[in-house]
Amino acid sequence: MRRPSLLLPLVLLAAPAAARAQHTGHHPAPATADSAKVTKDGHHAAAGWKEMDAFHTQLAATWHPASRSDDLKPLRARAGALADAARAWAAAAVPKACDTPATRTTIAALATDARALADLAAKPATTDAQLKASLKALHDRFEPVEHGCAPGGAKHH
Repeated sequence: MRRPSLLLPLVLLAAPAAARAQHTGHHPAPATADSAKVTKDGHHAAAGWKEMDAFHTQLAATWHPASRSDDLKPLRARAGALADAARAWAAAAVPKACDTPATRTTIAALATDARALADLAAKPATTDAQLKASLKALHDRFEPVEHGCAPGGAKHH
């Protein structure tokens, strides 16, 4: 007589955890020659565009807690730094490979939107839903610039 395997229940328990680990709200970086330019969170770093990377660092530090667990404390604490990073990015020179009218327009809009988000975060009456919606809009506006200016133009959507 064959004894029931203990392996099957372990596999079934591990599957949901593996699925959650696989989908973290961002997409894995493609394996390319530019893989050395991938940031810790799986995004591509813009080679030589330190201002975009600084903005992305601030955005990731606020977006990930908000989107994964509705934790808006990091956003409330860092909204001013996020706006400052967006303003610095908008004032910086755009690398030749990324310099399009659409990119320049989007970066200027991100600076405006990030300042508005910081102003919202500073108001005690602002609801979490308002903050999260504003942050999502900022994140969604950022992604096309990030993806379009990844080394080699690689996209990971």
